[in-house]
Amino acid sequence: MAIGLAVSACGSADTPDPKPNLVKEYWESSAVKNDRLPGYGAAPEDRQANLAAYYSPEQLLSRLMSVFTCTKGPGSGGRGGDRFDTSCDLSAAVRRAIQEAGGDPQRVSARVVLVKHPDGVLELMTLVIANDKAIDANGETYSGLDQFRAGNDLLDSDDVILVPRELTRVTGDNELVTVYGHTPWVGWPWLLGGGVLVLAVILLLLLIRRKVRRARQRGEPGDHDLGTSS
Repeated sequence: MAIGLAVSACGSADTPDPKPNLVKEYWESSAVKNDRLPGYGAAPEDRQANLAAYYSPEQLLSRLMSVFTCTKGPGSGGRGGDRFDTSCDLSAAVRRAIQEAGGDPQRVSARVVLVKHPDGVLELMTLVIANDKAIDANGETYSGLDQFRAGNDLLDSDDVILVPRELTRVTGDNELVTVYGHTPWVGWPWLLGGGVLVLAVILLLLLIRRKVRRARQRGEPGDHDLGTSS
């Protein structure tokens, strides 16, 4: 599967600004949570040297973001520094979700999402792909990236992810986007905006009522304004 790196539109609320280069940060890090290409030494330069022996930056990006077939063990995807861990530890909830999607838990594919948490920690998060559905570690099922970002309980709106735009596509071209891991909740701004609107309407009605009352008072003479007829 070909992977292309997409540049998100400037000014989008879904895109970090400035946008971090997560692949570069992954390349330079020696401590990535749930890494499938483990480090080969405590120092970042040792990891970089081993990765550089097997991958160009473009090849590393393709290796990380491409769909792979899950195995029970680490798998045989290369040797030495080229070994990519294809094992998938499927929980009961994930197995059930695979079956509900019409898949076979014994024969499934998966892909990783590269995550950067607010504290700077990098993580490779695995999503299982079954019949055009993406399934997370909680067994929750999503039809695409937008639904995943809106509904997952694993990431927050300040986590940043590098992920294929077509989350469930397993063949053909795909492009990568850097977006927040969860769409922000807009309930409070909506409620505040609605409250301001209601208050403005109430004040307008009171103002109109006051003007009408004053107009009536000016048009209708009071006890001290009674004239005498000639």
